[in-house]
Amino acid sequence: MAKQPVDYVNPYIGGISHLLVPTYPTIHLPNSMLRVYPERADFTGDLLNGLPLVVTSHRGSSAFNLSPFQGSVDNLQPVIQYSYDQEKIRPYSYSVYLDEEEVEVKYAVSHQSGIYELQFLGNEETVSLVVNSRRGAMRWDGKAVFGFQQLDNNTKVYIYLDPDVLPVSVRSFHNGIWTKERQTSGDNAAVVLQYAREKENLTLRYGISFIDEQQAKKNFEREIRGRHLPDIAASGRDLWNKTLGKLSVEGGSEDHKAVFYTSLYRTYERPVCISEDGRYFSAFDGKVHNDEGIPFYTDDWIWDTYRATHPLRTIIEPDMERDIIRSFLRMSEQMEHFWWPTFPEITGDSRRMNSNHGVATVIDAYRKGIRGYDLTKIYEACKNALTQKTLAPWSAKPAGELDRFYHTKGYIPALREGEEETIPEVHSFEKRQPVAVTLGTAYDEWCLAQIAKELGKEADYRYFLEKSYNYRHLFNPNTGFFHPKDKEGRFIEPFDYAFPGGMGAREFYGENNGWIYRWDVQHNIPDLIQLMGGDSTFVKNLDRMFSEPLGRSKYDFYAKLPDHTGNVGQFSMANEPSLHIPYLYAYAGQPWKTQKRIHTLIDQWFRNDLMGVPGDEDGGGMTAFVVFSQMGFYPVTPGLPVYTIGSPFFEKTVIQLPNGKTFTVKAENFSGDNKYIQSAKLNGKEWNRAWIEHSAIVNGGVLELTMGDKANVSWGSGLSNYFNPVVRSDAPDPSVILAEDGCFYLYHTGIGIHRSTNLVDWEYIGNAFTDAGRPRWEPNAGLWAPDINYIDGKYVMYYSMSVWGGEQTCGIGVAISDKPEGPFTDHGKLFRSNEIGVQNSIDPFYIEENAKKYLFWGSFRGIYGIELTDDGLNLKPGAEKKQVAGTAYEGTYIHKRGDYYYLFGSIGTCCEGVKSTYTTVVGRSKNLWGPYVDQSGGRMLDNKHEIVLHGNGLFKGTGHNSEIFQDKAGNDWILYHAFEIAHPDRQRQVLLDRIHWENGWPTVKSNAPSSGA
Repeated sequence: MAKQPVDYVNPYIGGISHLLVPTYPTIHLPNSMLRVYPERADFTGDLLNGLPLVVTSHRGSSAFNLSPFQGSVDNLQPVIQYSYDQEKIRPYSYSVYLDEEEVEVKYAVSHQSGIYELQFLGNEETVSLVVNSRRGAMRWDGKAVFGFQQLDNNTKVYIYLDPDVLPVSVRSFHNGIWTKERQTSGDNAAVVLQYAREKENLTLRYGISFIDEQQAKKNFEREIRGRHLPDIAASGRDLWNKTLGKLSVEGGSEDHKAVFYTSLYRTYERPVCISEDGRYFSAFDGKVHNDEGIPFYTDDWIWDTYRATHPLRTIIEPDMERDIIRSFLRMSEQMEHFWWPTFPEITGDSRRMNSNHGVATVIDAYRKGIRGYDLTKIYEACKNALTQKTLAPWSAKPAGELDRFYHTKGYIPALREGEEETIPEVHSFEKRQPVAVTLGTAYDEWCLAQIAKELGKEADYRYFLEKSYNYRHLFNPNTGFFHPKDKEGRFIEPFDYAFPGGMGAREFYGENNGWIYRWDVQHNIPDLIQLMGGDSTFVKNLDRMFSEPLGRSKYDFYAKLPDHTGNVGQFSMANEPSLHIPYLYAYAGQPWKTQKRIHTLIDQWFRNDLMGVPGDEDGGGMTAFVVFSQMGFYPVTPGLPVYTIGSPFFEKTVIQLPNGKTFTVKAENFSGDNKYIQSAKLNGKEWNRAWIEHSAIVNGGVLELTMGDKANVSWGSGLSNYFNPVVRSDAPDPSVILAEDGCFYLYHTGIGIHRSTNLVDWEYIGNAFTDAGRPRWEPNAGLWAPDINYIDGKYVMYYSMSVWGGEQTCGIGVAISDKPEGPFTDHGKLFRSNEIGVQNSIDPFYIEENAKKYLFWGSFRGIYGIELTDDGLNLKPGAEKKQVAGTAYEGTYIHKRGDYYYLFGSIGTCCEGVKSTYTTVVGRSKNLWGPYVDQSGGRMLDNKHEIVLHGNGLFKGTGHNSEIFQDKAGNDWILYHAFEIAHPDRQRQVLLDRIHWENGWPTVKSNAPSSGA
């Protein structure tokens, strides 16, 4: 019989820890309220502490405990330790032999109830069952055991336990003494059910609840009353197979399949659904609520799970992800402050770890099309958490002095050696973690900015987007690391990035050292590359991290950095801040190194054995990385609906999508050695991008990867596949610049700004001007056809200002900014048409030659040029304009290539929808000032030219092109606007096409727009 997915699950993987806590073999159903695992230190422990009834906190002890016992009651204890053997754990069932006690134990689990079968094999005269609450109350009502255990934060868990046979007597344990009472309370409150020897087999069914005892009984009655253990186990097995079967794999080794399905099983350990018959108890306000038909989830360690676990659910469990976000909103509404949760547990928001990464789960889901919640309310809760709650780690206190410093200076200050902590919000053990908090909060602010953008909150968007660059304040350009600063803005020196101060480096970072936090800019990797000096240096720094020695003995290193295990050089595979790092090679044009590294790391540290998890697994936080990586892609930046392609571990992976479609990853020529992508196709079309969009997955399709044993260093290294339009909104007259931060910025009529890292994937980031700063020198005029440049350390934008038909009063102005995203400060007009003597003076273009600065412009009244002052902000005194092209053109752009200048222009009608005749044309000259001619020698002054591209059956009105950009493979690309025949309502969208050079002349293939490449 063929193995099913659940048969590959090995809950014992990671059962022995490398240093800190093990990964426990949990018995549960997917996201179920009831979870149990054997209570022992780890797999090496040879004693069990009783039998578990419910685990309410990941890594915690069982709430309630069951201890079967044979013999004299004089030897009873509230919790009995057992020697054991023959243990077998499946996700849905558990069996063990308590050898010294001679008891066979079998167990199966449902969502809110469980069942034990006990077979007593000894010869003692009496059999006893101790049912213990470690801190609470227990009672026998004549038919069943009722009780509760007190948890933290006024939260209780209740139990109803129903034995299939009534006991002959009942006792209790109170204040360390056994009594004949049938009820008791306090620490280790326990009742004892005693049976005569003739009863060799007992079946115990029970339900749990966070509401009350009667609800625990209802849960028992609804789920397992009258059912037998084999039936419950079979139901659990079926559910696990259905759940795990959403991802099916073929090929690959049996060990890789075991690691894959075990990792997937781990991702369903949390959060848990605690809705009970339409109600739930919320520790966030201590009340019972109606769930209004929406399941309530809690116990989600978001600092760990936002990175990969939540993104995985957006693909295979989008409805659950929506309900989890709805649950987070309810928590926010129920808490004293309307703050988005950071670490919601059964007992409330514990505020563990640092930063406020819950905001990332929202924008990631929203950008991936998951809706059904009040985004405006969520935004306010997230904003409150970031601005009203202290940023000090592990603290739920309101913002204080530390936060005021951050919001003013843009970073969390570090203490120097010997400097006393004076901030009351700072945890005595967790410290400030100033670099980790600054970097993490910058990412959170980027996420918040994206939500503001979706809501149209322009001012908030710009504010938080600017703050998302705060990581720059701590970047040390001399070392290429993020380096703590004191309150005076001075770097802490001397400094050791590998072995920084405090337990877990908490005086400066958080659980990991500076080598790991060097890469903690998930939201702006192009800027990080730029800060480090470009692609080459970035890759060298990555390489060095994987080879850099610890610098001291392992004994010394791990004594301070116990979370930093799973080392490959300074890289740690054992903690969540590391997960995205191996994928960063792809951002610097070397995805083959990601392919190599991922296979090495998975095989080294995630194995089908007892030490097959390198650190704290964190209930799916770590193993979701494995699931993604073995499928062949990973979400480097939650909040962007994009996945970076790595290297698959199977010949075929099929994702069964909730919409009934499938997405398949096929690896041709796959083997253990053939880990390098040679070529790829997406839905039959050549694919040279090292990433894939979320929509391509959830819409169904096939990603075909041809694999080999040697790296194809060119695959995925340059500008690659895309679909036109690349900007699917009205963005006419585009002008583009590659800014100092490594990103492309596109400016268009109306002076909106879009940003991209690759010329393909663009995001709107706002307007170049604030409302107050908008130019007003031409009354009631619009802002048209900007031209963006970088001049003497400033971003300088020339713009047209005109009312339709105002050919005499329109003109060209100039504005400046320190940053490409603005806001720009208007420097006023350069000239009007009636001042310069050229009718319809719009469409500016700036160029430098021989250290001189020039402006060209014009629209169907001739193309002219004139010299500017050295700063580019004024006309040079005494300069005279000169005409270089005739009256057929507008939208000027001049490109220098080799010995020639190429003057691009647009002819025809620009703005008549799909009836537009706009066409891009070109002439060339060996002199900037012409004459520009066509291939026959006809002059552009006489309106002669060569056609570059014109409309076709897909797009009309193709013109007003941008600057030409070259990718890493040496190919030239151009952006321009056009009307899409299928979507004329979108107005003039932006298209991207490759420029081919034929006999020294530029052209687009077939002289027409493509649908993509």
